[in-house]
Amino acid sequence: MRHPREKRLRGNGEAGSTIVEMALILPLFLLLVFGIFEFGRAWLIINTMNHAAREAVRLAVVTPSLTEDYTTEDATGVVDRANKILTDAGITGADVHNTAPTAPTIGAPLQVTVTIGLTYKWMTGIGPLLGFSFTGAIPLLSQATMCYEPCAGT
Repeated sequence: MRHPREKRLRGNGEAGSTIVEMALILPLFLLLVFGIFEFGRAWLIINTMNHAAREAVRLAVVTPSLTEDYTTEDATGVVDRANKILTDAGITGADVHNTAPTAPTIGAPLQVTVTIGLTYKWMTGIGPLLGFSFTGAIPLLSQATMCYEPCAGT
């Protein structure tokens, strides 16, 4: 006769199924979690780049001259403004360009454009694993354009 405890220890033959199910589901769950993390991080960076471009172009359009001293900033004050915002947010390696207003055609407004480019690098390495990018990096671009506001009295 069998001991009653022996039957309880054997179970119904599905003792290893939980481990197998976890081994199949856990990698998919981790891909999902890390993918959400990377997408959120990329979204934050592009929003910060948009903010920096808007702030820098706004500085350019309200300043009477781009070469004029603006709160202790020199002629590169527009680019410095964008770089300061990006650096304060912990974003390094961005390429900031300022297109100063040129002589427009008669009746056309002067426009200032600030462009920020950055190569987004995957933090977790999940992107190349899923085939999003073979280089492990994605180029991000932000651009803002505003009409130049002449100084008061002109």
